Amino acid sequence: MQEEPTLIDYWRIIWKHRYLTAVLFIVAVVAAMIISLSLPKTYKSTATILSSMESPTTSSMDILRSAGVRLPGGKTTSTDIFVGILKSRQMQDDMIDRFNLMEEYKSDTRESARKSVASRTDITVSKEQMINISFIDTIPERSADIVNFYVQNLDKLNRELNITTAGQVRRFTEERLEETKKSLQEAEDRLKEYQARNKVAGGIYSASASGATLEGRLIAKKIELEAKKKYATENNPEIIKLKNEIVEIEKSLERIPPVENELVRLLRDVKTQETVYGLLVSQYEQAKIEETRDTPTVQVIDKAVVPERKYGPKIKRNMAISGFSALMVGILLSFLLDYRTSVLTSDSIPKTEKS
Repeated sequence: MQEEPTLIDYWRIIWKHRYLTAVLFIVAVVAAMIISLSLPKTYKSTATILSSMESPTTSSMDILRSAGVRLPGGKTTSTDIFVGILKSRQMQDDMIDRFNLMEEYKSDTRESARKSVASRTDITVSKEQMINISFIDTIPERSADIVNFYVQNLDKLNRELNITTAGQVRRFTEERLEETKKSLQEAEDRLKEYQARNKVAGGIYSASASGATLEGRLIAKKIELEAKKKYATENNPEIIKLKNEIVEIEKSLERIPPVENELVRLLRDVKTQETVYGLLVSQYEQAKIEETRDTPTVQVIDKAVVPERKYGPKIKRNMAISGFSALMVGILLSFLLDYRTSVLTSDSIPKTEKS
């Protein structure tokens, strides 16, 4: 019966082939050192930013997805939007054109240049929701310039996105404002005609002010809901909130007793259109401000600076990894050689001796 090998037996096998393991170790370490020294030096620059934008709307996310930006599923934050823009094809193409990277990286196609940019870029998000943007390049100045371009172009692309969304809202509100202005003029003309025909001096605004104000708010909320539905889904929190407000206003209107007087009805029509017109003017002005504002959407915590020390190649680490790998290969070869020797020895023993 053959005894189980012990640790001492294993050590004897390794010691027996120690010169083979030592040669492999020395060759691997020297080769790793030579190769690492022959590689070009690389430098890494990093910038840290923080989102200053409000929660993204469904419209902005739809525009981003149509532009090829990958966004995570579920609840999307402004940080997710920023990371999506930073990793987008548009960002990579802008960078390739700005720094002529197709020629610098000797890329035959734009797709290969994009892969080169992506492999050198590292974008991470800390638990404090700060975004760290890093880029590795063989020229330290260009490494810092590219990272700072990431930040500048992120702000530019994000503002263009916000302007696009605000422009859509502004155009929609502008159309409804013109319609309401026309309806207000018609309501005022009907009231003047009634007063002239019946020789009545208008002074009954107080009787219809409450109902007219509610009706105006109801129409304005319905217009706002209609505008939101063009860019948002039914499950959007803003859509749900508007629907609930409309229901509450309708309940309040039901509690107001009906007034059949023609003059009061005309006065209420005018008051309603005035309320709607005032609310639309306010929304229109806000949309124009959003469309033209030049407020930065990116807060820069740490700007990228030219690195003073090289990032790679990491010669000591490469030598350590190569040396460790060579030791493992040497030990494995030692056991294989010992096994082969034992098999050959066993086959060379005559059968009579075995018996």
